[in-house]
Amino acid sequence: MDYAFLFVKITAVYFILIIVLRILGKREVGELSIFDLVVILIIADIASLGIDNDNFVLPSYFCVLILVVFQKILSILLLKKSFFRGLIDGEPTTIVMNGKMLIKNMRKEHYTVDDLVSQMRFEHIMDIDEIKLAVLETNGTLSIFRKSRFAEIKLPVILSGQIVKESLELLNFEKTEFIDLLAKHGLNYKKIIYASFHENKLFYYCNKNNKQDQLEGIQIQLR
Repeated sequence: MDYAFLFVKITAVYFILIIVLRILGKREVGELSIFDLVVILIIADIASLGIDNDNFVLPSYFCVLILVVFQKILSILLLKKSFFRGLIDGEPTTIVMNGKMLIKNMRKEHYTVDDLVSQMRFEHIMDIDEIKLAVLETNGTLSIFRKSRFAEIKLPVILSGQIVKESLELLNFEKTEFIDLLAKHGLNYKKIIYASFHENKLFYYCNKNNKQDQLEGIQIQLR
């Protein structure tokens, strides 16, 4: 058995499955993240081959070992770098805002009106107008916030030092404008671990001197 060739094949299958599942969209994934689902699918297939073919038992162990290494490496990257989280798992997508469907976002995620209505019934919501905000999460679940409970929309605009472009678009903010406003207040978005925007104010948690300091209650007037 050529283990180098086997390594190449399992690597190719791993990333091809990730790409295919990302193209299919979040609704196809269900409760699992794309990262977890790919590992489960490959391990199940390898295990079945090892059972059916006695000559493939040891190679199957080698393949599983490769997957374990991949999972450990990618888990670290997903934890450390938000870029990799977006690349592997995708980003949450807002599909309803202030009682209005965002058709463009729904089409992008292949999320139909029937899917939305089904989730509304599950949450005992009779009409879209009752929804303040609905977000399609990276694992395919829909998070719904009712107007009756939430008076205003609060969106994350910075996560792990990365600007959330979709949130800025929903808030009618240009990225360059947002960065310039932060700079005027002496803030570098790359050092902010979390920031939300509401009531025309920025609420944020920041890194200082490579230590994660929680700056609770800090708010900056941007507009």
